Amino acid sequence: MGIGLYFLNSIVKRIFRINKGDYLVHFSSRLNQSKNVKVGEGENKHKVYLSFALSGGCYYQAYNGIEIGAGSIWAFGCKFVSTNHSFSNYTKPTKGEPIRLGKNVWLGSNVVILPEVQIGDYAVIGAGAVVTKDIKAYEIAVGNPAKVIAKRCTKCLDKIPLKSKDPVHLCKHQTKEEYKD
Repeated sequence: MGIGLYFLNSIVKRIFRINKGDYLVHFSSRLNQSKNVKVGEGENKHKVYLSFALSGGCYYQAYNGIEIGAGSIWAFGCKFVSTNHSFSNYTKPTKGEPIRLGKNVWLGSNVVILPEVQIGDYAVIGAGAVVTKDIKAYEIAVGNPAKVIAKRCTKCLDKIPLKSKDPVHLCKHQTKEEYKD
């Protein structure tokens, strides 16, 4: 992160009292209920903090909580919406489970994650997707609503099409003999 952006984010947070809490959030993003945001422990934990600071135009609504695994990153304009409004009283948020992102999840620009969604480790969500249902680990999802279009190899993380002619994915780091073991 550039020193200028660090100072600008800090000024907005400390002087203008916008985006209060433990996280240094990009000055054009908004974070509500920062006490309900949890970042998982791990080697790549710093990537999550960098995404908070560098990804502008994001909206983090954490009334029911947002849990983010270490190594997860997201681009500009992502929205994390952890609650809806009660149908009987529009001023009252509904209670529910938090949004959960696994480790090393990758969210493209302008992704919207809706309440109670869980996204598994190493999943990729394409730009502009609206995630309304859970996405399992190593899946690649795109669209509105988000649909799984491919998976990732659990060893090399390469993309494996769902309708692959070869049902056995051969990692670029393995020979066919090694894969059979």
